[in-house]
Amino acid sequence: MLTIGFLFVLVALTGAGYGVFRAAQTAVLESQSGSISEFSLDPAAPGFRAFTEATPTALVLHTTVSPGVGAELVGVTLLTAADGDAGGTVVTIPRTFVDPGSSNTALSELFASEGLDAVTNELRSSLGIGFGEVVVLDASSWTTLMTADLPLLLSLRTDLVAPSDDGESRSVLLSEGTREFNLTEIARIAAHRNPGEPSLGVALRHQQIWQAWIARTAGTDDRPDLFQLESGFVDLIGTLASAEVSYRVIPTVTQSEPGGEDTLYLAVMSAIDELISSIVPFPEQAFPGERPSVLLLDSSGGEVDQGPVVSSVTRAGGLVTILGNSESGADRTNEVLLHDGDAGSVATAIADSLGFAPPRWVPLDDSTASITVVVG
Repeated sequence: MLTIGFLFVLVALTGAGYGVFRAAQTAVLESQSGSISEFSLDPAAPGFRAFTEATPTALVLHTTVSPGVGAELVGVTLLTAADGDAGGTVVTIPRTFVDPGSSNTALSELFASEGLDAVTNELRSSLGIGFGEVVVLDASSWTTLMTADLPLLLSLRTDLVAPSDDGESRSVLLSEGTREFNLTEIARIAAHRNPGEPSLGVALRHQQIWQAWIARTAGTDDRPDLFQLESGFVDLIGTLASAEVSYRVIPTVTQSEPGGEDTLYLAVMSAIDELISSIVPFPEQAFPGERPSVLLLDSSGGEVDQGPVVSSVTRAGGLVTILGNSESGADRTNEVLLHDGDAGSVATAIADSLGFAPPRWVPLDDSTASITVVVG
């Protein structure tokens, strides 16, 4: 399991006075995961600054191991948390997801030819974010994590079938229907693919299992032994089980190739950017230095909802690393200031997305960010 993250620190910076950041009115400081520390520093005080932390995420690669074949990728799930008590989002990604702007290769093929790192890097590129945790779960290990919460109530929408020895008839492994499934059955549901079944069908069964497990865990005080472990992944699962969770499918269009073994799901990048910026407002860097840092200043005295602004910055390719106030007594304003010429295209995209005037060049020798966004 790979773990990437950074500590969140809250710092008071000296200098000119800044306007008011009212905690009760600033959604981004109160409701977005990891955006404010527990230090008792008055956000309304002059000179207030808060460094952000990454929104907790985990990339889960679902695999199955077959005799003579080895490990195969059968689906991918992205888990994201809101805040400590607000659940999060589960995003389902089929194994034949393809990003035409990147490798143009299905995730399952990348896994088979190049392994875990290739799939992880492909999804970093496609989603534009890094991942706090990367976890590989085969069907049996996945369900082992759920032992205390089994059986699970699921609605199996179609029979799980396998070809018979004669190659013509099919035998039913599990019948469709809504009922409680035991551990062995859940493992089979997680790993099985019907002959000719599109990979999205398998991925949606994974989504059903996540939904059933999280709902069951949220409804009981008898938590699995998993929750006794110290792990970012475990903490994220606990957060998801603590409140409402949204279940989404990665935005794609389908493409069936003549003679192809599976349907391909081509990335719709505009919709993916919209989704990711809304559920991961403070992303990890997908690759070092890919997103220029952004200082977000409030000139409204706490009257502006910062959440949509942060999402717009993220969607445009920036990363809000510091939140704070504009100068005390300054007029309310909306503008983008560019401090690093290399970040010019992102600054322009941020200004366009917010409906602001083009960025204004303000060189600073000791700027803590490449771009400043002032909202009022």
